[in-house]
Amino acid sequence: MPANTHGPCPLAAAALITWKRNGEYGARLVADLTPGQWLAQPVAGRVMNHPAWVFAHLILYAHIAVRLASAEPFDDPAEHRYGQKSEPLSEANAYQTPERMLATWRAVHAEGAAALAAATPALTSAPNPLARWRTLHPTVGDMLITLMVKHESGHLGQLSAWRRGMGMGPVAV
Repeated sequence: MPANTHGPCPLAAAALITWKRNGEYGARLVADLTPGQWLAQPVAGRVMNHPAWVFAHLILYAHIAVRLASAEPFDDPAEHRYGQKSEPLSEANAYQTPERMLATWRAVHAEGAAALAAATPALTSAPNPLARWRTLHPTVGDMLITLMVKHESGHLGQLSAWRRGMGMGPVAV
């Protein structure tokens, strides 16, 4: 039986469940923070991924995921200031304001949800457009799962641990 290349995509529908939950969870993780806490380091002598860096980093990759899910081109984030080689900075001017980041977070998650809802099996089975990612993630669908589920969930877990280091309680998953 030939694969369905039109209509709703089961892979995208499955990713959408976690994408929506991550969007809501991420917003809850920072809802009670003061502006200064977005840059705080709870463990003396250790640099943890603080909320400002986590959100800047995840927003960068969320925009890429939306472009992938929309079959639109994007720039390789390898050298981006919030890409994989970046580190948390202690200067507030290195990041957007918390309000702006949270608004961008919500907007890009809404865009991603719409893109996933419209994705077809033909899109998710297409070759990953970024050659350096293709070895581990050969298709667009493989990369979407990594960016929208695994990568985002991992960094949100870091924020949860950061909260504990700050002496704050957990938020509902």
